[in-house]
Amino acid sequence: MLSYLHKLEAAGAPPPCFREICVELGYQSTNAAKKLINRLRDAGDVTFQPGRARTLKLAKTPETGVPLLGSIAAGFPDNQDVGRIERLQFNPLNFGIRNPTDAFALRVRGDSMTGRQFFDGDLVLLDRSAKPKNQDVVAALIDQECTLKTLVVRNGKAWLKAENPAYPDIIPAHDLQIQGVAKAVIRILAA
Repeated sequence: MLSYLHKLEAAGAPPPCFREICVELGYQSTNAAKKLINRLRDAGDVTFQPGRARTLKLAKTPETGVPLLGSIAAGFPDNQDVGRIERLQFNPLNFGIRNPTDAFALRVRGDSMTGRQFFDGDLVLLDRSAKPKNQDVVAALIDQECTLKTLVVRNGKAWLKAENPAYPDIIPAHDLQIQGVAKAVIRILAA
């Protein structure tokens, strides 16, 4: 039944009436369809308004976990577009992020942060509401390009430092915006 409702919703079709549910499921009685819908409602899978036609809807369950928004250069900054959004199923509160909606994750690309133990392929968990401090690892937008680096603040001036001597410091020509402060690195070990 739920797959039928998903199919209708994806096609932009109106919700089915009880007779259409009977036809779809091979029921003889609309009473059987009503009982099924009531069970789905009690389970939290659907909502509807009794006594009104075509109000059946799939229940929208809140998304959980942390969105994985793509990748970030840990090398020279780039402006790579964000790909499809996945969600990592863990609680950001366990990593010191006070508001779960401020948490996001990015996959590390490159080797400029190996001195701080961020390696190519790692996932970095970031907090967009944390106030960045000197020596924090940050996801930054510098002159319209994204990168993962250590924030350095001296005498009121801020720049980004790589944690690999093969890479230079990055001093903003125009603009430096901190997108998030790193709270954790997640490394998947090969079996």
